[in-house]
Amino acid sequence: MHMVHRLVSVIAAVISALAATAEPPARVVFMDCGAADDSGLPVCEAVADEARLASYSKWLETDSAGMALALHAAACRASKAPGRSSEAAALHVALVKGGNHADLGFRLRRGDSVEDHPRTPYVRLDPSPRTFGTTLLHETGHVVLTTLTGGEPLPGRAIAALPHSTAALTDRSTALSEGFAIHLETLAAHLGTDAATRAAYRHERFEFGLPAGRGAEYFHHARDLLTFSQTIARYYEVRENNFAFESACREPDYVRVQFEKSRDFATLRSANQLLQSEGFYASFFFALAVAGDGPPTRERVFDRHERMLRWLAEMLASPPTDPDTPFLLEFVKTCLRVSPDEAEEVVDILLDLSHGVFVDPGAEKLWREHYLAALRLDVGNLKMVEIAQARASWRATVLSDPNVLYQRLGPQVRCEVPARTVELVALGPAVPLAFDINTVQEGVLRAVPDLSAAEIERWLAERHRRPFSSPGDLRERVGLSDAAERQLRFAAE
Repeated sequence: MHMVHRLVSVIAAVISALAATAEPPARVVFMDCGAADDSGLPVCEAVADEARLASYSKWLETDSAGMALALHAAACRASKAPGRSSEAAALHVALVKGGNHADLGFRLRRGDSVEDHPRTPYVRLDPSPRTFGTTLLHETGHVVLTTLTGGEPLPGRAIAALPHSTAALTDRSTALSEGFAIHLETLAAHLGTDAATRAAYRHERFEFGLPAGRGAEYFHHARDLLTFSQTIARYYEVRENNFAFESACREPDYVRVQFEKSRDFATLRSANQLLQSEGFYASFFFALAVAGDGPPTRERVFDRHERMLRWLAEMLASPPTDPDTPFLLEFVKTCLRVSPDEAEEVVDILLDLSHGVFVDPGAEKLWREHYLAALRLDVGNLKMVEIAQARASWRATVLSDPNVLYQRLGPQVRCEVPARTVELVALGPAVPLAFDINTVQEGVLRAVPDLSAAEIERWLAERHRRPFSSPGDLRERVGLSDAAERQLRFAAE
């Protein structure tokens, strides 16, 4: 029992230092989990071994773990979901070799009895010091969102051919879930001082010469890709809002377009694309957490997270059932309704990060002209007056009626191309190319057999004018040839 009390004391100390709050600390229940029984849920037992608990308590002595526990406790306080038991106040962590993801539902054995927790989210975590840092923090982000929905998964619609990653476009529910979790990593990298976090997210070591492994500078631009999650991009690119911009790759290569972090900074992503971008969601939540006068502090970030969780809880109190829900815009509307005194700041963050694409069809052109003038040092054509007028108009319009944010949105319509396959070798066999007709990038369209350059140009131009409402609308407005039509399979038909 001495070790158990020490564990609680360590957690309390970490949270107190991180959050400067008088709230009681979150509890952690570490579990060993076996196979699923007839209920379909794994049967788990709480870890009671004092030596193991001593190790875990030591591993929790990081800023990232402290942030995870404080965030989970705040989510439990904020949740409006009915029927939350006292167990909901504990963060449940199943210790599983190789574990690095969140899950939902388990059975907990206590002596001769077994408790059912079918709607309690938990983290499946490899029992190692490394995973008790930002891996625990990221997965706790997923647990937090599911806590706020009362154990109801967000409605999803699988669209992308390959798994999500920071730079990729996927679908709207994945973008919310992953973007929220990623922004916690960005915060940890931005605020953290421990050596392990800095080494993971910041390029601070420079190794040259032989012999050398993948840590050598020769491999620098490929190294982050091998993490798949692109750890460094989750700090630098998210912090700098780089995923508000289109991919720099126009070649017919799905993997490069989706996963490379290089951007065309003259070309904004569209409103529909931003809603499928976990990288953009992460930039939005990060900006919301750190906004304010002067450099952000942990105390200010914790206070802002408390409010963000209240807004999320309000938005998710009645969990959405439509996978086309524009979660980011619903979040902003909820904030404006619940906290009107903070409306201007939240709207400014959304409009500045998106450069106005949600409300103004001319926003892309205005930004492109400004960016290219800056590139050429053409200070006389930076459009500063026009931009100031546009930004003021955007803000006034959204504050007056936030529903204008929805005016440029279209449905998510999955299209598959059976004749073209794509592959991430380490993650399994090749699969057919797939994308959303309202967000697919130029380079991906170029990978579609028999789709001509003229058809691609019309596809992109018509979509910019107005999102496609259906496959039939796409056919009519683009004028697909019979050859191109034979390559496409639409999920909506």
